[in-house]
Amino acid sequence: MNIFDIKQSNRNRIYFYIREKGLATTKDIAYDLKLSLPTVTQNLDYLAKQGLISSEDKVVNKSGGRNPIAHSYVADVKVAIGLDIAKNHIISTIVDLNGDDIKHIYQKIEYKRNDGYLKLLGEAVERIIESAQLDRGKILGVGIAVPGIVNHEEDYVVDGRVIDNTGMTCEEFSKYIPYSTKLIHDSYASVFSESWMSSELHNAFYFRLCHSVGGSVLLNDNIYLGDGLYSGEVGHLNIIPNGKQCYCGQKGCLDAYCSAEVLENYADGDLDLFFERLEQGEERLIKVWDDYLNHLAIAVSDIRMLFGCKIILGGDVGVFMQDYMDVLYEKVSRRSPFGEDSRTFLTPFKKKKYSVATGAGLYFVDKFFNNM
Repeated sequence: MNIFDIKQSNRNRIYFYIREKGLATTKDIAYDLKLSLPTVTQNLDYLAKQGLISSEDKVVNKSGGRNPIAHSYVADVKVAIGLDIAKNHIISTIVDLNGDDIKHIYQKIEYKRNDGYLKLLGEAVERIIESAQLDRGKILGVGIAVPGIVNHEEDYVVDGRVIDNTGMTCEEFSKYIPYSTKLIHDSYASVFSESWMSSELHNAFYFRLCHSVGGSVLLNDNIYLGDGLYSGEVGHLNIIPNGKQCYCGQKGCLDAYCSAEVLENYADGDLDLFFERLEQGEERLIKVWDDYLNHLAIAVSDIRMLFGCKIILGGDVGVFMQDYMDVLYEKVSRRSPFGEDSRTFLTPFKKKKYSVATGAGLYFVDKFFNNM
């Protein structure tokens, strides 16, 4: 490690120490990180000039005398924008360096593969910037999350039959977006936002229960992409041989049984209305929901046997899962060949709403931290 690397490492250690503690004095930083006071002071000056920390707060000096100055972390010195593109909506959000949503906007817009739609994406970015009165100099970039299998290295959609975006590139999606952009698989964006919120989460499988069923494998804090880019595509697990037709052309895929549309079709295309009627005890919907949970339990049990890790349920349906987890726990536990209690590994998503857009924005936040 050369001198520059050592300086960079010390600076990062000091910055993340303050970020973790919230408030920290110069002496505390030097003592806990085993750095000299001149080294700490020099790096604090640099971080303050960059606007990354503030030194205006004070802490109580228990030994008496003058209160020492404490340095705090500035969360909104930089922000990122995330877009969630789906069949029937565009969700835009602004996230700060904490990963918190500063602002979000939901627009009910039907996806279309044309230039007019691309202009709407650019307008969605401008709208949320203006709505939040955001300083454009703070923007790190715009993450664009889409359904479909995405080649993240070459930034294009390999297979996008869900909304007809096969072959589309990041450059196309960002045609009217004047900032750095990145194309991200929507399921990967979701699990990124969940792992960001849960520091103890290192290995997990994430189910995204939306208008298509997807998934992501979190392995040692990283999303496992697989050799063929199909890792986590749980929607195409064949759970019922020769069963219902799936949009992929096969029969019996999980997607045909556990997509949000399966439920919406019984409530005039409105998922909120489905759960509202379910709560009211509508008999037909109770049967539909029970069948849904039975099929989901099959997939959850199979994934548990395959990976042996924590399993997280998210997406549009995942938002409503909390009130029905006891029923699902029982169904999954019954299927365990080892008598395992599913409560120990199965959990609903912490980030209830806008997880895809948030995760898309967090790509640039994470990149900022890695390149400090």
